[in-house]
Amino acid sequence: MLLNKIVLFVAASFTSVVLACEMDCRRGVSKGFAEFYTPVVRDIVDNLNSQLTKSIAKVTVPSIITNEVDKSELLEDLETSIESSLESFITVATSQSKLAEGFYQVIFNEELPYKGDCNNPKRLTRKMPPAGESWTLEECQKMDYRCGNPPSICHFLDDVKQRCIGRMRRQLTEHASYDNGALVRTLVRDTRKSIYGTLSNNAVGKLTEDTQVDNYITKVISAIIQTLDYWVTDDVRHLCEKPSQTELCNSWDDEIKKEILKWP
Repeated sequence: MLLNKIVLFVAASFTSVVLACEMDCRRGVSKGFAEFYTPVVRDIVDNLNSQLTKSIAKVTVPSIITNEVDKSELLEDLETSIESSLESFITVATSQSKLAEGFYQVIFNEELPYKGDCNNPKRLTRKMPPAGESWTLEECQKMDYRCGNPPSICHFLDDVKQRCIGRMRRQLTEHASYDNGALVRTLVRDTRKSIYGTLSNNAVGKLTEDTQVDNYITKVISAIIQTLDYWVTDDVRHLCEKPSQTELCNSWDDEIKKEILKWP
């Protein structure tokens, strides 16, 4: 009798686990959201590019530089450097290991995860669709409590999207953190390198040893950090709330539902 109970318990547990959104499903769903949210990450970083260009242009270039190098060349080189740095950042920030992995954690592993048995109480007439078929929008509508199958994730799409947006905001804020942000480190390094490179290309590399040049670089870096702070406050914290981002964040709900429901 005891052995029979153990067998039934193991079978029930196995069934519950197998019928949940398995690893391929979870990875696929997370990747799907990352692909749809990548354009808004690019949009917000493009805004940062514009802001950085404007803030750097306001820093007075000392005459010790402008006597030797055309100011427009210096600023154009800086703009090119910033654009290159931000392009590299977009690649990193939207990579599978960053964006999709962040979504994976916030949907399936953190507070109130989309896990667990979806058969108690019973909402659907089947435990999964036949091989090669998708769940239906009707099943998405019926699966009205949080559990581990794709129809549940589909049903609570608004909740899942808010989790993803919150994760993007946190990750972008961390990247822009003065203490240890990857974006800050990259911009500071590449900005200094750009200015040194412009001076060297004009045969006045020795100016890098001058305190006026060092003070100028310090002011440019300060402008960058201050701009990043404004960007986090005004743009990152309101990601997907601005009217200009409505389409980028909300025009693909029907498409992502199909992506979610295609997983067994």
